[in-house]
Amino acid sequence: MKILALETTGKYGSAAVIDDEGRVFSAASEGEMNHLKDVIIISESALDASGTDKKELTHVAASAGPGSFTGIRIGVTTARTIAQMLGIPCVAVSSLEAMAYNAAEAAAEQNCDIIAAAINARRHQTYAGVWKLVNGELELLFEERQYMIEELLEKLDGMKVFFVGDGIDAYGELIRNAEGLMRCEFADEDIRYQSAGPVAELARRTVLNGEELEYEKLLPDYMRLSEAEQRLKEGTLSDKIKQLRSAKN
Repeated sequence: MKILALETTGKYGSAAVIDDEGRVFSAASEGEMNHLKDVIIISESALDASGTDKKELTHVAASAGPGSFTGIRIGVTTARTIAQMLGIPCVAVSSLEAMAYNAAEAAAEQNCDIIAAAINARRHQTYAGVWKLVNGELELLFEERQYMIEELLEKLDGMKVFFVGDGIDAYGELIRNAEGLMRCEFADEDIRYQSAGPVAELARRTVLNGEELEYEKLLPDYMRLSEAEQRLKEGTLSDKIKQLRSAKN
């Protein structure tokens, strides 16, 4: 088994290859939001680091979201294209679960058995999920979905929580001042954000459990409508954009 994993849902894109023995070889973009330009370059770097020819790949995994809408599209489309070209299956991985998985060891060291992964969705909104550490394994406690940060903190009332994700950067002060939390800890920056390594590890687990997808069934998980789609739904889309849409149809 050799899996190429792509992570393009955050600011920095990354790619990783994981082999039969669970060894992970990673490469990352140095520039912010350079996913379209760098995704093939970093994929080739990860393949080179692992000594893997692309023809040896058995699966392609993508962090399917939530996160940057554009980033999600780039990662999922690239994974689908590679899988179609090589005739191999895909694996979809949640960006939130991958971040929680990556933070599990640090959370345990801080004696926190609750991990909250939160991505900033602006205006006090987050894409978030909450997991509980049980014998070193993650069990989903609160579903992955869009939460107002205040709603998320209310659900965490009375808990010792380890936070991961750029929701910390946006709402850190609000989280620290939340009266209901028994205790909160923030992930260090080296494990705070999205990374292809844990995506690869979760993808390997998924394959070992017998779960994989045909390339056309790998779909993005935006977790909400885009701003344009939301405005169209609400009837607040500009007349100019409406005219363009009508002409296109």
